[in-house]
Amino acid sequence: MPTTPYVTAAEFAAHPTYLALDNLRQDNADPDAQTAALTNILLMASAWADSECNQPLGAHVVTRTQRARCDRDGNLQLIANRFPVLWVAAASYGPRPADLANVPDVTAAWIEEQRLALVPVGGARTMSGLGHYVRWTFVAGRVATLVDEDADEAAMAITVADPTGIQPGEAYRLWEPGVEETVTVADDYIPAAAGPAPQPTEIPLAAPTLHAHGEGYSFTGMTSDLRLAIVSYAASLLMRPDTAAEDEYPDNNASSTRSKDSRPTGLGLVKEARRILMSETVVG
Repeated sequence: MPTTPYVTAAEFAAHPTYLALDNLRQDNADPDAQTAALTNILLMASAWADSECNQPLGAHVVTRTQRARCDRDGNLQLIANRFPVLWVAAASYGPRPADLANVPDVTAAWIEEQRLALVPVGGARTMSGLGHYVRWTFVAGRVATLVDEDADEAAMAITVADPTGIQPGEAYRLWEPGVEETVTVADDYIPAAAGPAPQPTEIPLAAPTLHAHGEGYSFTGMTSDLRLAIVSYAASLLMRPDTAAEDEYPDNNASSTRSKDSRPTGLGLVKEARRILMSETVVG
């Protein structure tokens, strides 16, 4: 389950949903309380998208054990259970689970169709067609993190809260409303080691930013369509109808956000969000 939403409250508010967002908590007029309520809804929408796709959409570390064979070129043929595979972090293999040898260098692994990893191993153990027990670790999903420190205009680096999945030479989007832009990571950036507790990391850029940026906004490799799926589902939660007779969300109380909106119920937005996830071919 994501601990931060794939779309922030400020980014959702900037999207043209035309929904009233200032009375999500009727017992607390504090703007921070309204933002917190919207963030919770966006977290639910992000978790829903993960559930629909049977995997986290954000970049994450996976360790898998499986049986695999080597091809005639001495490559272990490893099929991932998460999508897309960004890179292989480690691998070990052998004739028995208790007799695994580490692959000394996995940087030459070839990723094919974003699911198949060909890991060159060489050596006497790699007879073509021979089955092996394999334990391997890889990074999958799409970068989805937040800017962790303010950055000036023309900055040559951006500090992010979680560097998982960020790769040299790749382009990512900064979604701060009003100053959105795409940045490219410098070719000499060395990706952070895959691990369970990522730390804030400064990411060098290939070119300076066009704008100054504040902390707390998205730095992401997710497509615009995937973000739209999150926005659509979150909007559907805010458009729950006023009466149980009309409700696709059973046993729901009336929503003041929905009561001032003339549009139909949010079921169409749910269908559209699901269609986007299917079209992105991320459903496992």
